Amino acid sequence: MLLGGLLQEGWRDAAPWGYPHQVELALIAGVFRAQTPQGNVDGVVDHVMHSRSHSLLDDLGDLANGGVGAVVNSLGPRWGDTNVLGVPVLRAAVIHEAAVALLELGVRSARDLQEAALQRPDAVSAAALSVRGLGPGTWEWIAFLSHAHIPPDAAVVGFLGELLDDADLSRDDAAELIRLTARRFASDERMLAHALRTHLDARDA
Repeated sequence: MLLGGLLQEGWRDAAPWGYPHQVELALIAGVFRAQTPQGNVDGVVDHVMHSRSHSLLDDLGDLANGGVGAVVNSLGPRWGDTNVLGVPVLRAAVIHEAAVALLELGVRSARDLQEAALQRPDAVSAAALSVRGLGPGTWEWIAFLSHAHIPPDAAVVGFLGELLDDADLSRDDAAELIRLTARRFASDERMLAHALRTHLDARDA
């Protein structure tokens, strides 16, 4: 495969590590990272961690039970009242409603989300995408930052199919291909999946 010559230099170290043990931060950061630069996301996360220093930030019940107002306060004065781009809905409301939707599936912690993504991928994806203002790109970031494995989307599958000259490449086969290729690159499939997404976003910009 010719991926080595297509991916940006340093791709193995380019992806943010995320929050594999702090689902609240993964959800918050994912909602912001889908539309804002990493520097802004870091600022939001830093404010949340300081404003809730007593919390482990790994319980979606805390985000859900406090209501939208509590999420607004935790995001701080700069970001608490900002809307999703193109949609007249507060990012804080998206975060709150996503926490509620995932809780209804029994997803409370980062570990719960990681397990649900493997065992019930369609159900957990549908729950997230049912939230107004939360699209596939945002869900992809939330999953990535929480270390929840989700199958590649149609764009990634199509790209890999083009490289292999295989128009019938399935989603499952593409996921397995990413896993095996990451191993060949002595990397992690999560990092390779992120590099693929970054390449496609740059190509299509």
